Amino acid sequence: MSQMIEDKSHIMTSHEVALPITNLEDQVPGEKDQGLERVESARSNVMDELAKGESVSYDDMPIIEVTPEENKRVLRKLDLLLLPLTMTAYTLQYIDRSAMSYAAVFTFRKDLHLTPNDYSWLGSVFFFGYLFFEFPGSFLLQRLPLSKTMGTSILIWGGLLMCMAAPTHFAPAAVIRTLLGCAEALVTPGFVLLISRFYKREEQPLRVGLWYCCNGVGSFAGALVSYGMGHVHVANVRPWAWIFIVNGGITVLFAIIFLWLCPENPQTCRFLTPHEKRIALERVRGNKSSLGNKEIKWYQVKEALCPWIDPQGWTYFIIVFTVSVPNGGIGNFLHLILQSYGYTAFQTILIGLPQAAMQVIFPLSGAYIARKVPQARLYVLMSYMIPSLIGVIIQYKTRKSGALLFGFYILGSYVASLGICFAAPGANVAGYTKRVVVGAMIFIAYATGNIVGPHFFISTEVPAYKSGMFACIICFTITIPMAFLLRLYYLKENRRRDKLAEERGEGAYDANAGDFSDQTDIENLSFRYAL
Repeated sequence: MSQMIEDKSHIMTSHEVALPITNLEDQVPGEKDQGLERVESARSNVMDELAKGESVSYDDMPIIEVTPEENKRVLRKLDLLLLPLTMTAYTLQYIDRSAMSYAAVFTFRKDLHLTPNDYSWLGSVFFFGYLFFEFPGSFLLQRLPLSKTMGTSILIWGGLLMCMAAPTHFAPAAVIRTLLGCAEALVTPGFVLLISRFYKREEQPLRVGLWYCCNGVGSFAGALVSYGMGHVHVANVRPWAWIFIVNGGITVLFAIIFLWLCPENPQTCRFLTPHEKRIALERVRGNKSSLGNKEIKWYQVKEALCPWIDPQGWTYFIIVFTVSVPNGGIGNFLHLILQSYGYTAFQTILIGLPQAAMQVIFPLSGAYIARKVPQARLYVLMSYMIPSLIGVIIQYKTRKSGALLFGFYILGSYVASLGICFAAPGANVAGYTKRVVVGAMIFIAYATGNIVGPHFFISTEVPAYKSGMFACIICFTITIPMAFLLRLYYLKENRRRDKLAEERGEGAYDANAGDFSDQTDIENLSFRYAL
């Protein structure tokens, strides 16, 4: 009993112990902070286990009142810590993944004696590693401390990127690219799990959009670094090698910072006071999901994988696959597409900068609309496919330089749609194991599409890349109706649950009510899908 009431920051009197700890509404205003301390003390075993990253039950944690001012203060602190970390990591991830694309406009392909087919395979093998490590990586994300696992992954991929400066032919480059894919496989699903621990469901799309728009920041920064590194001439070091060395070294340094600063959950966030940690937990109660559970629940695996139980996992799989096929092709051949218009290596890098800027604007604006307009997520997903569809049609149909540049600059609008899909497990999938599995399905689709995509871009078809552009047209055309069908399913299911609640005599749906139990969205009939 003495352990249950011990509090290092506050010595309680016998009168305070006698006060009820589960009904904070009965306190007078001046006792609010004191009451919170009593709650922390009485639940200290639960909070300590949370601080250690242990699997705990949150069902019995009392609901506390959080004022708008407190909510804003805690949200601001979380943003100031988590957004710089996730956005920087995503910027570096894109730069590092795309470094080969920048090196290709120099003498990278010639120096490694690569055939056109070899270069396509170097683009694909990265995602073979990504695909191979997706389920093992998901297992690690559930069983090991999330932030430490992700930080270690960043450290490894930075070191591997530096190694890309060494190969002199295809085989060792392919091995390094495969391992690089394994290391990067954890980052995006890990970030999705991380933001679901700290942010409300309605806050998540904007945060995902913010760090996903860093693809564009990475494209812009990577172009400038590559332009500068292309002018570096050191004896026995090829200019393109500096692209890998410098970018990889920056990533290694950032990984050390990430490991030091990134918290595992609200209770381990050193920048929050004990009071603010409790508020941070209360903020995400409405997510109606466990913040972490190290036990693999096989019925949740079944629920995620069986479309007759829940179709959303496989629907997202199809959507992400059909977006990722163009992403794999366009991503690896982006600068070669532009160079095929007749530009030199350095002109290609500079003229491509507006396209990089658009990769910031598209996901950022899409995330903002999804955050501000109620029930608009899937409408955003569909609408942001349209500019990309127009862009690939232009590439397929004409060789007029002005039209080609316009089409090139709008090719990347689909990245906003990918951002919506990546945020989906955190918003619409409850049950920790199920969320991990659905997240793995999404990123397996992402990896598979990116493996397939480069092989539609055939070197003998330069400058038009007709086969690649036609494949993109088909894929973008499939994505839009699939997203519409998913929205109809969510709408129908929400209405069914509203009707059941009305028949049971329950009040109106409260988005902020809920607990931290590890029920799935199918089990928990109080769960509502975000549209």
